Amino acid sequence: MSYLLDSSAWLAHLFGEPGVDEVNQLFSDNHNTVSISVLSLPEIYARLNALGRQEQWPTVWGIYAELFTKVIPVDEKIAHQAIILRAASPKRLPTIDGLIAATSSVYQLTLVHRDPHFTTIPSGNLRQIQLPDK
Repeated sequence: MSYLLDSSAWLAHLFGEPGVDEVNQLFSDNHNTVSISVLSLPEIYARLNALGRQEQWPTVWGIYAELFTKVIPVDEKIAHQAIILRAASPKRLPTIDGLIAATSSVYQLTLVHRDPHFTTIPSGNLRQIQLPDK
């Protein structure tokens, strides 16, 4: 299977929060590919910075760069898909999350996340797994 971790799933794994076991299972299965959106990089750094732990970023990235199959850039096709997902979602979908969900949709990956606002996107538009929240 092929997956795209949302920043929330990456943070769950990084900090050992609820959902860590599910993400560990994804990483441990050699048949899986686990990718991220390039947009998750500044989001993870921002969380480390908010915790006063920004100096850990190079180490964190060094570890996870080995685990991720691919870091997927955002392009025009993804931007247009984000517009479609936003229009299909009955509730507010933040821009960065919309772009991450659109990346998953365009590349036909299953989005792994902890954010309830993703669940408002109709299942026909996005395959997803919602991890347990805090």
